[in-house]
Amino acid sequence: MADSKAPLLNTTAISVPLPLSDKRVDLKALNTALSSAQTREKALKVFQYTAKLAGYILLKAAGEWASLGKHCDALAKNLSTARRLFKFMRWWKHFEDIKDARAEKNRSVARLLFLDIACNLAADISEDFTSLEKVGILRKGTLPARTEYYSNWCQLVLAVVEIFVSIVKEKRAREKATPGATVEVHRKLAMAQLELSKYVADLVKAFWDCELSFASELAFCTSGLWAAFVSTHKYALRALK
Repeated sequence: MADSKAPLLNTTAISVPLPLSDKRVDLKALNTALSSAQTREKALKVFQYTAKLAGYILLKAAGEWASLGKHCDALAKNLSTARRLFKFMRWWKHFEDIKDARAEKNRSVARLLFLDIACNLAADISEDFTSLEKVGILRKGTLPARTEYYSNWCQLVLAVVEIFVSIVKEKRAREKATPGATVEVHRKLAMAQLELSKYVADLVKAFWDCELSFASELAFCTSGLWAAFVSTHKYALRALK
């Protein structure tokens, strides 16, 4: 007779490889990753832009799909609001980057890093002000009508600066990734390239948020989803180190 105490499903045996690492995501690793607020917030971002893209497609299809499209669009907005609760006060972490900026030997790059810190602070603090009204801490109408619009412009400027910083990091990683370099070195290059693509996606997304005439809603949805996947992968790796 089979052992009645044996588990119906051995969840510890189920695992998938985490790209660009030697890690495998099993139940324990998943719980470890999800214990990180940043990983959970980025995972919510994946769901948000998946819902946004689905809503866009379904609303374009119209007909009987329009109702479901409206639901997906509303879901995306609710998930965006939920993510704001995770992001409150995250601007404090940028002060940790001052040490690296001071240690940078190339003065031009050092100035770029200090500019990056300043832009991150401006973008995150302005987003916090917007969030106060979005999540209901402040009553609607308390903040000026265009507060979120100007906050989005901070995000656009930040994306441009982050692209230049990422280009420098990618170039340095590529110089080290010679044919005889270790797997770890080549992985760092791939991560640098992914990060650069993420900031390009952020810029495309910011075009729509800033209501620029050439912006595309479809590009907004797809770039937001790509950025969400890259960020989730990045923070999952950090959580599992």
